[in-house]
Amino acid sequence: MNPHALITDPEQIRTVETIRRVDDEGYLYHMDCTYDYYDIPQQFMSMFYPGCSAFITRNLEGDVLYCRNYDYSHYPANQKKNLRTGINVVMECRNPNAKYRSLGVADAFWLDYKTGSLYKGTADDGSTDVSTFVLCPYISMDGMNEKGLAICILALSVECEWQEIPFDSYREKLDENKTNFFFEEAGEEPNPYLKRAGQGSVAVNEKDGKAWIASQRYIQTKKEGKQTLPHTVMMRHILDKCATTEEAVAFAGMCNVMGTMPGADYHIFVADKSGDARVLEWVGDDMTVTKIDHVTNHYVSKHDPFGDECGRDECIKAGLFRTAKAGMREDFLMNLLGLIIQDPTNGTDNGKTQYTCIYNLTKGTLKIFSYGDLSRSWDYSI
Repeated sequence: MNPHALITDPEQIRTVETIRRVDDEGYLYHMDCTYDYYDIPQQFMSMFYPGCSAFITRNLEGDVLYCRNYDYSHYPANQKKNLRTGINVVMECRNPNAKYRSLGVADAFWLDYKTGSLYKGTADDGSTDVSTFVLCPYISMDGMNEKGLAICILALSVECEWQEIPFDSYREKLDENKTNFFFEEAGEEPNPYLKRAGQGSVAVNEKDGKAWIASQRYIQTKKEGKQTLPHTVMMRHILDKCATTEEAVAFAGMCNVMGTMPGADYHIFVADKSGDARVLEWVGDDMTVTKIDHVTNHYVSKHDPFGDECGRDECIKAGLFRTAKAGMREDFLMNLLGLIIQDPTNGTDNGKTQYTCIYNLTKGTLKIFSYGDLSRSWDYSI
């Protein structure tokens, strides 16, 4: 049993003591959440900062399926010299003060993303303090409630502002854990839409003797009279309180959203068991709602300079088009999910598929596959 020295509430202690490894490697865990997570100690709320694909279809029996690859690259201690890792938690949430029960999956790495201390195998290593796992309901990357409403979060790219720095200082600014750029042609300069650039990235043009460093803005909407929530906290309230996409859109419309670090921007894909699916996006201070059956990592309500040639988006669109009328066979569904898995070993993918899940919104079940391996799955139900 791992220590949990930072919590004293009996129900929170009971919950973290239900953490059990699901797979053999320690990428996937299960936790039974029965405490009131609306009453989390305030000191914990500063400890977390929350590439993907998702689509909705029907099987041959007519069940509504909400399908999702959660893609993100994590590294132990946040050092890219280490092998990619993951640590994800399947949660059964039965908050006594929530309207509905839910199933969801949290990416527990985000509980201590600053130091990268939570990774494969640490949730049951006997020494890592798991007190912060009581925050897992607030970092659900996706989930489904007992009414057949499902929701997930997908990252969006944010443009960079490049500031020129003294050329002879760029080496001290280089961080091997950032994506940096070295131009070979005279006159080349960084533009705001360089893919994979982020806060602290450095660009260098040796021929011109110039260098730049990137910064990104905080994303936040600021409509008067609305409560402000991080995206995943808003998702938790939607899972706990909403039965349909219409209700989810109405709740989201009452909120401002905020990214929790520079360059953190997201959109939300929500669907219900009727088959209705919407993408929620925030442009300026306004929320947009788009009726669509699939989504990846670029805006759908406006032109996105980062969205050109998204192969995953084209794969999903083609697969859904060919099966829209009759429903999708299970083997075709698995093939489609496999095509859009991100595998960094192929030299072109930027992320890593942490897990793949299929929520059956009609039957209230979850099938989950861990770390890009579609040969083995685990099943849960509400």
